[in-house]
Amino acid sequence: FCYHRSTLKITSLRLPLGIMAAAPSGRKFKVCICGGAGGIGQPLSMLMAMDDRVGELSVYDLTVSAVPAEGVATDLAHLNMGSRVRAFGLDPKSGDKPKDKLKECFFGADLVLIPAGVPRKPGMN
Repeated sequence: FCYHRSTLKITSLRLPLGIMAAAPSGRKFKVCICGGAGGIGQPLSMLMAMDDRVGELSVYDLTVSAVPAEGVATDLAHLNMGSRVRAFGLDPKSGDKPKDKLKECFFGADLVLIPAGVPRKPGMN
């Protein structure tokens, strides 16, 4: 997606190899966003939830985030959209294994987006 500041309009970009161009037989896509509660993940989650080609959106992040994945999913529930939003959180202190949470999150996914990362620190190139 591309956000045009001058026109305040969100338009879709043409993705390589026709990714998300059209779902087979009118089926909607399931999209998973790992790191969906971060500074890039939150607006990315909103844009994916607003896309009428997305039928289900899974937002995954650590529970220690400033806004946990459940909070992002709750915020997105207020949008007028046709996609179902589910939150998946992992508490690193609980001893849960990420693969247990990711299995349900990724099951049936057509597209996985990973904006997760560690913010740059002063002096980093």
